Amino acid sequence: MSNMKKRWIVLFLIALGHPDLCQDVRLRIGDIEFFGVNGLDTGRIRASLPSLEGREISAAEVGQVKATIKEAITKTTGHPPTDTAFTCCDARGMTTIYIGLANQMAGEFRYNPPPSGATRLPHQAVRLYEEWMKLNVESVQKNAGEDHSKGYALSSYPPLRAKQLAIREYALGHKELLQQVALRSADSNQRAIAIEILGYARRSRTQISTLVTASRDPNEGVRNNALRALGVLAKADPAISKSTPANNFIDMLNSGIWTDRNKASHLVVVLSRTRDSRLLHQLRVRALSSLIEMARWRDPGHADDARMILGRVAGLPEEHLVKLIANGDVEQIVAAAQRPR
Repeated sequence: MSNMKKRWIVLFLIALGHPDLCQDVRLRIGDIEFFGVNGLDTGRIRASLPSLEGREISAAEVGQVKATIKEAITKTTGHPPTDTAFTCCDARGMTTIYIGLANQMAGEFRYNPPPSGATRLPHQAVRLYEEWMKLNVESVQKNAGEDHSKGYALSSYPPLRAKQLAIREYALGHKELLQQVALRSADSNQRAIAIEILGYARRSRTQISTLVTASRDPNEGVRNNALRALGVLAKADPAISKSTPANNFIDMLNSGIWTDRNKASHLVVVLSRTRDSRLLHQLRVRALSSLIEMARWRDPGHADDARMILGRVAGLPEEHLVKLIANGDVEQIVAAAQRPR
């Protein structure tokens, strides 16, 4: 297995709360990026951090590095970071650290109150999800591709594809239960599993409505699963893209959590393909600063969606915009977006 795949798996398992499963793999730190800056002196903040670029750490050390970053950011800005996200991998196979700063922007993203219900999924559904997680890691090791054309993910890795089809079958027969758990269960893990499986259900207004509501869940994992499912659905079906309330995700681009921004930009870049003038105006009014700082991130894999959205806000022709992004002409896109319209 390549080092890049190992690092992806490490960060996947860390995000799921299982760093103990990958103690022997090491991560090399590449760039350190910021978001939620809003006028703060990033040069001063960067100077306050320990020397991390190029440093190699183990999975076990990630927690300590986060604690060190938190201490430095708090001392320098007076507030702890809103997020410290380790992401894999850039073109060099290195891990980027994204640090959220506590300086709030206009249109701050707010979450729904946590639900308090006792509704739970049966063991069968939880087991399907756990088996899916394990096979997902295996599929990365196998360098498997994934087809989203049906509105849900189907892997080219046969064992994972079979599990995804089993999830699809379960979702078709238990949609109402999945929606109840997703919206009402007090257990965030149960909600995250329900949303993941609901993405495989038959397309409907209630499916989309539940996913949209879950995109403001107080739990990061639930939001992440909901946005990913919405993105796949919107990309596969123009009718769903048109009916998905894009307005709901503009403020998510201002979130203090990196996965919110990452998944929201993936979705908004799909929803903005039609260049609806009202949507583009709202993006300019409510998320321009956030889009600019994300567009300036150095890793194209994490910045290109923001660059595309920003170019559409600026009114750049699509073909020209694609060329600018391919050439890395970020400041041309930023300058165009900053001009009054």
